[in-house]
Amino acid sequence: MKKILLLLLLPVCSFAQTASTYIQNGNSKANAKDYKGAVQDFTRAIQLNDKSSDAYFYRANANGNLKEYKAAIDDYTRVLLIRPDFTTAYYYRANNEASIQDFQGAIDDFNKAISLGPKTAQMYQYRGNAKSNLGDQTGAIADFTLALQLAPNSAEIYEYRGLAKNNNGNFGGAIDDYNTALKLDPQKAEIYQYRAGTKASMNNYQGAIDDYTTAITINPKNAEAYFYRANTKGNLTDYKGAVEDYKKAAAINPQIKNLFLYLANAENNMGDSKGALDYFDKSIAQHPNLPELYLYRGLVKNNMKDNEGARDDFDHAIALDPKNSEAYQSRSFIKLSLKDAQGAKLDADTAIALNPKSLSAYISRSKAKLAMKDTAGVIADITLAIGLNNKSEEAYLTRGDAYRDLGDMQSAIADYTRAIQINPNYTYAYLNRAIEKNKMNDMAGAVKDYEKLIALAPQKEEAYTRLGKVKDYYKYTGNGVPLFTSAIALNPANSNFYLFRGEAKAQAGDNKGAMDDYNTGIAKNPKNTGILLKRGLIRAGNEDYAGALADFDLSIKADSTSDSSALAYQNRGHIKGILKDYKGAMSDLDKAVSIYSTDETFLFRGDVKLELKDYPGAIDEYHNAIYLNPTYARALSHSSIAKSYLNDAKGATDDFTAALKADPKNADIYVDRAGVKLNLKDPGGAVADCTQAISMDAKNSRAYLQRGLAKIALGDKSGACTDMSTSAQMGSKQAQASINKYCK
Repeated sequence: MKKILLLLLLPVCSFAQTASTYIQNGNSKANAKDYKGAVQDFTRAIQLNDKSSDAYFYRANANGNLKEYKAAIDDYTRVLLIRPDFTTAYYYRANNEASIQDFQGAIDDFNKAISLGPKTAQMYQYRGNAKSNLGDQTGAIADFTLALQLAPNSAEIYEYRGLAKNNNGNFGGAIDDYNTALKLDPQKAEIYQYRAGTKASMNNYQGAIDDYTTAITINPKNAEAYFYRANTKGNLTDYKGAVEDYKKAAAINPQIKNLFLYLANAENNMGDSKGALDYFDKSIAQHPNLPELYLYRGLVKNNMKDNEGARDDFDHAIALDPKNSEAYQSRSFIKLSLKDAQGAKLDADTAIALNPKSLSAYISRSKAKLAMKDTAGVIADITLAIGLNNKSEEAYLTRGDAYRDLGDMQSAIADYTRAIQINPNYTYAYLNRAIEKNKMNDMAGAVKDYEKLIALAPQKEEAYTRLGKVKDYYKYTGNGVPLFTSAIALNPANSNFYLFRGEAKAQAGDNKGAMDDYNTGIAKNPKNTGILLKRGLIRAGNEDYAGALADFDLSIKADSTSDSSALAYQNRGHIKGILKDYKGAMSDLDKAVSIYSTDETFLFRGDVKLELKDYPGAIDEYHNAIYLNPTYARALSHSSIAKSYLNDAKGATDDFTAALKADPKNADIYVDRAGVKLNLKDPGGAVADCTQAISMDAKNSRAYLQRGLAKIALGDKSGACTDMSTSAQMGSKQAQASINKYCK
């Protein structure tokens, strides 16, 4: 806050000659800036006449110039007891109260001075400063506006109103005031510096740098301008420029708070942690008893994973300054890294005792409690931390982790979401939220979070791996192929990346590209059961049943007991059923059920029993599949087929109705219903259903084959053979067998 010269010469009244002489002598000394001598003379005058308001007033002025603010306030109070309507005494006492940060007292005295008059711009200006210091930015702006009515050409008042507007979040208004102030006083470096800060708040970093540069040009010794320009360069990822500015700031004023920490961070961001350490080593050699240097060097060592070295530096910082809360808090983090959870908690306890408002200390203690399995304690600490600062993304992340460990996935996701709202680039929050969404079967949400994580951290291999392991991830993104192409470039030896890219290609209909990836993945890791299974499924889809069986055999050989092996048994059983090895099929499917059964396992068992003409047994299996998945269209459709063989027309119709309701755009259901209609002697209805299926999926070879069979039943051999030929051209071996039977 600006201070005025606390010296005012008023006419000397003629009371006792000796007291008057002392007052005159005191004023002469005050004018010569001998304030101590002046105080002595004014004190002698008071001793001779303790009713002299002038003597108290002048002594108050001299004490104010000596920065003896409380003594000055006492003297102004004595003046006002004698002269209660003395405007200037209220005004000066207010200035002294502001100097000892008694801003409310200052406001009260400014109010009194303004009410007595005459009103001046400075009264409103200084009252505005006091209000601003109390956080009443709106009131401050109002006072500065009144001051400008009395002094419309005051650059300083525009400057202060700009600061208040900035603190009130009105960045555009602040810029306008700074612009006006600079028109009135274009060489004042502070105004450029303040305007730069506001521009930075508006993310106009280049504009901020330009203003800091002007401030430095006007005052090359402005350490703060270098410091803040460095911060702004850091926001633009110009770490080299930031380091240069930090070093210039340090050369002028090495005591700027966090200067060395920011310098170290900039060095680290340049990848030069060693350079940061070298800088600290030199600084410590010059200032071996400055605890902050050890603290900040410890933080750099921590970033370099030199936990022992970091702990030694934090120990040294604490030895030099046992009251340093940040040093205890930092050592707490290191002890946690060294698996000393109890020691970490004790250090965090000390940090909190020294600074009960230390957000980082509460977070440190919560992490120690998390390691000690005190989940409730974690939540309690983080809730306190959030109470101190509800804008701390790390606090929400840590509490989210605690909720995660308690199994409260909804609360964990809510906290991770809050962390992301605060910091949209917070990679850990995206990772943890994706994991929890995946647990809750929100596959689409998990995939979206992993994609965002990869966009923010494209070198993070774990993100690609976790994305690929989301069940059917490729159904929730169209970016699977480019994402895993990037992953393969990152680590070409990771066979799973070929698996995941192959799945994405298969989803897009590129089975050849998928097979190429699966083949490459198997070459990287011949025992990758996931790739063997997927390659086997594509081979089965291509009716390469021998190749499919070979892949499923290799998968089972590599892993015959885990839950995932059930899929290999299940699909091998399915292929054996297609090849009419019904005994082998049921053996494999029974094995799959004993390990881990799914709706598809029961579907395949039902299909085998259907082929064996065990229609009631097939219906039971389909019922089991539907019990696990009530909207499983294939099971409903196949159940309808089995019921048709038992002449249960109503049951068959009901099942198909349910199947079409569950999946109305599935062409295969219409093909299945066509088969049922053939069984129920309705070949015309079968043709209609196959035609509907073809309109939905023109490449459905089963639809052409089934329509061909229906046309045979209708006596349309020519049309039948045309449809069967189309099916065969699409690769259907069953169609070729039917051609051999009906079209010769």
